[in-house]
Amino acid sequence: MRWAFVGIGRVTHRMVEAVRAAGHEVVMCAGRDLNKLRDWQDRFAVRYGTTNLHEACKFNQVDAVYVALPPSLHTEFATLALRAGKRVLCEKSLSVNIEQAEQIRQVVQQTKIPLVHATAFPHHPRSDAIRKVILSGELGDICRVSVACSVGGILDRKDHRSDASAGGGCLLDLGWYCVYSTLWFTGFRPTQMQSLGTRIQADPTSAWYQVQTTAKLASVSPATSPYPHRSLVASWDCGYEAAGRKWMEIAGTQASVICDDFLRPWDVDKPRFWVHGSDGKARCETQGAGVFQESLMVQSLEKISLDESLEALSLAIETQGILSQIDASLSGRC
Repeated sequence: MRWAFVGIGRVTHRMVEAVRAAGHEVVMCAGRDLNKLRDWQDRFAVRYGTTNLHEACKFNQVDAVYVALPPSLHTEFATLALRAGKRVLCEKSLSVNIEQAEQIRQVVQQTKIPLVHATAFPHHPRSDAIRKVILSGELGDICRVSVACSVGGILDRKDHRSDASAGGGCLLDLGWYCVYSTLWFTGFRPTQMQSLGTRIQADPTSAWYQVQTTAKLASVSPATSPYPHRSLVASWDCGYEAAGRKWMEIAGTQASVICDDFLRPWDVDKPRFWVHGSDGKARCETQGAGVFQESLMVQSLEKISLDESLEALSLAIETQGILSQIDASLSGRC
């Protein structure tokens, strides 16, 4: 497929490599700053460039559009590309609230054009291997889900992450991974939540700097979920202070599965996870050595059916809704 990149921030650097590794081509790039656009275009040898983001979404020489803009702009440009007949890869979070996320789903249904959101870890074979362990019953009754995602010093980049109006802040950024991974790996859903958070500045409109949430979980589909313990609780920890963490533990009454880099392997040749038994013994498993998960994500957009796209989109919209509930509770709106 031929791609247009709408947005040229840091996240796009790896995605250029992913698109090319998938055997596709980046033919168009769009950014609002002309000088940065020209530098990006020269660096990655992309033929066409424009400061007109709307034009890029409708460019007749591309088949797919990668929306790599701040979350506040995702709905506008994802839906524009879909209506132009382009398959869409949309960065996370899907949008800034549940209403905008639902708008995206409606346009996918109307146009019958697939959209994939750019959450890459489900495309790695290791993630499937971890989920199989969780669903196998080996862990016993699941009683704890813990996910921690943090990136220290990220605000020094002075990008949209510090701007709440643009969809910035750790909740929509790293909190997305905490919530989405819980839903994706286990099938459980929160029934009650309590959260604590700190904003970047002492201002009630400032973006979130760190957020911790404790959620009581329940199984909504026993056929596709492990059996939940009556005290099943999730802990989600996201923030911009601690050094890089992308850590997850699913603990049961008989064993636990732990992955300290579930978002992306620290070492691409050693994508590991551990299963710890109640006997004090642990085994290390490796799955998908050498896999470039973002490239598999790109390939998925080419192959995915409309029904598969809508199914994955439903989980993303659930995630968006949970994040909106957390934000509302922290802000005193509920």
